[in-house]
Amino acid sequence: MSKKILFVLIFCTCFDLIFAQKFTDSTYVKLTNQKIVINGIDDESDWDKAESRSNFWQWFPTDTIKALKQTEIKFLYDSNNIYAFVKCYESKDESIISSLRRDMGRFSDFFLFTLDTFNDLTNAYAFGGNSVGVKKDEILFNGGRTLGEDSNWDWDAKFDLETQVYENFYTAEIRIPLSSIRFANNSRSWRYNVSRRRIIANEFSTLFRVPQEQSFINLSFTEPLVFEKPLGKSKTPVTIIPYVNLLKSKIFDNDEKTNNLEYGGDGRVFIGTGLNLDFTINPDFSQIEVDDQIINLTRFAVALPEKRQFFIQNNDLFSGFGDFYENRPFFTRRIGVTKDLNGNTIQNKIHAGVRLSGKLTKRLRVGLLNMQTAKDEMNLIPSNNNTVLSFQQNFFSKSNLKFLFVNREKTAQDRFESEQERYNRLLGFDYNFISKNDKIRGKVFFYNTFSPSEENEGLSTGFRFNYNDIKNRFRTVFTRTTPNFTSDLGFSRRKGFKKNYTKYDRFFFPKSELIQSIAIGPELYYVDKPEENNLVTDRRLNANLSVNFKNRSRIDLAIVNTYIYLENPFDPTGINDDSPITEGAYDTSQFEFGYTSTNRTKFRFNSEISFGGYFSGEKFSISNNFNFRIDKLLQASLKLSYDKINLPEPQKSVGLILVSPKLDFTFTKNIFWASFIQFSNFSNTLGINSRLQWRFAPLSDLFLVYTDNSNYLENGLVPNFRTINLKITYWINI
Repeated sequence: MSKKILFVLIFCTCFDLIFAQKFTDSTYVKLTNQKIVINGIDDESDWDKAESRSNFWQWFPTDTIKALKQTEIKFLYDSNNIYAFVKCYESKDESIISSLRRDMGRFSDFFLFTLDTFNDLTNAYAFGGNSVGVKKDEILFNGGRTLGEDSNWDWDAKFDLETQVYENFYTAEIRIPLSSIRFANNSRSWRYNVSRRRIIANEFSTLFRVPQEQSFINLSFTEPLVFEKPLGKSKTPVTIIPYVNLLKSKIFDNDEKTNNLEYGGDGRVFIGTGLNLDFTINPDFSQIEVDDQIINLTRFAVALPEKRQFFIQNNDLFSGFGDFYENRPFFTRRIGVTKDLNGNTIQNKIHAGVRLSGKLTKRLRVGLLNMQTAKDEMNLIPSNNNTVLSFQQNFFSKSNLKFLFVNREKTAQDRFESEQERYNRLLGFDYNFISKNDKIRGKVFFYNTFSPSEENEGLSTGFRFNYNDIKNRFRTVFTRTTPNFTSDLGFSRRKGFKKNYTKYDRFFFPKSELIQSIAIGPELYYVDKPEENNLVTDRRLNANLSVNFKNRSRIDLAIVNTYIYLENPFDPTGINDDSPITEGAYDTSQFEFGYTSTNRTKFRFNSEISFGGYFSGEKFSISNNFNFRIDKLLQASLKLSYDKINLPEPQKSVGLILVSPKLDFTFTKNIFWASFIQFSNFSNTLGINSRLQWRFAPLSDLFLVYTDNSNYLENGLVPNFRTINLKITYWINI
């Protein structure tokens, strides 16, 4: 095994040294002494002297022609700010603005420029907006190479944006305080690119050409932004965000009422040019949207996404390790979120936390996270100190070596019995290799866990290899984990296994007015247990076909053969406790169909249908997501899924339903109201979450949140519990 990993490591790293550098296309930024008034108009004389860039390339539907509607951008800067002026050509009635909420969601037009302020092709800031002046900002990590994964919309910075709309174009003027971003002292140049989305034409475009098989925000395709004079020192304000939360709750089972006044806050201190010190005291996450309910018909736990702001910022230093799907060495939701004695997800109070993250040198990054959680005697949960330390050292042009240390340790002698060991520790590394042309990517990883019990020392290791070009997409993953591998602050779907996963897609680009591309290829997923005579527990073989249309709609077809060996009895229905599916081998076949409609219309949807064998019986499943928008006011969605499971006697068949409607009103750029209802006959629950938000000052909010949860079968519509929160946060720069 070690020889294989060493061979892959050496072989793939060589690609870093093979590919030559590309041509440099620099943009000059003039220093201004004028006062730039942010009004959406370039009426200051220095704007006439600024270098303007245009001639954008299409990224979709093709990457070989210039954009149908062009965009222009130019920059200025002074000692405290960097300015941008953007001119987007389109007719006055062409803009699609689905929401006035910051970052505007997935279905709005936007322009966006990325700023790689350390020239490391790894991390960057992105700023932008749309024709009505809704702001968009995010941070990019891992080079922005995987669209939808290597960026974080939840990051917010203070900046100004104003727009003007004309008959055939609109303009936007932006001021970004240098105190809102981090950069090396005396920077002479950054790297940048600009992108734009026009939904009405289903066109994505970029200033510097990006191959379509790559993410359009990939930092490998940025070019220098050269300043007339060095920028000087990075600004270092101190940020404090206190909160006050009035909480009223009631548990209806025992008529227990609670009235609380809670307070705490977050803060940030900049250290040097590249380090951030973030801290939180008595954090409160009451304004966070509740998790989506799911109907889990597999034998394994599901990792729900992290939504808490403190854990999301700079999360790339603490995530992406190991095998993301099967075995994550560290998963932030293990801190402050746990299970009660009945297996329900509950919040485990966090007393305080601190995070140090950023750059130690140009090529070395560090992340240190420490959180203290409280004990919960009612649910037999001890108090713990949770520490995570990571280092990322860049090599060659884009590759890096990442070390990870995780420690969960009890901090007090508890007066109750707990199954939790005194400590649990993890140590290991990832080596991520990326070729200069980004076509080849992969990783090798190795992790070891330690606990007081000797039998709980375990190993997890593996590698991943990807190759992408315009016509070929290939991915293979190998993971090996011993039975005793236990990471208390990680996420594991199973233990003591060996996994092989391989997927290949061949793309065809027909000369068609409707079809953009067709992809076809096989997919293999294979799991066995080496410690049990290589017992095969899972094998899935797919034949996949996808048709992508130029209007961004899509059809997916798959024929699937599935083999599962059940090691223990299993009841996926929730009603067959006395007669579960028995252990043994099950070989079945299924057919899967999916359709995603175009996003250019006010009504859009996607549907997935599957039917075929399911263990000893059959299953029919349909999942729909319907969406409707009223531009600038409302985004409405309805998730509706139905699973019909037919099992032989004496087992009972069942029909499982999940309904989740959501309404999101954006009355202005500062007042929003979102309501989310979830109903499931699998968990017998009806949940309501309604949140009113008023952004009364930059990055400062007042929230009114109502939450209601009821077990509708046992108690009718009488809630299990009900809470009302009134929370206010205020962003202060010192």
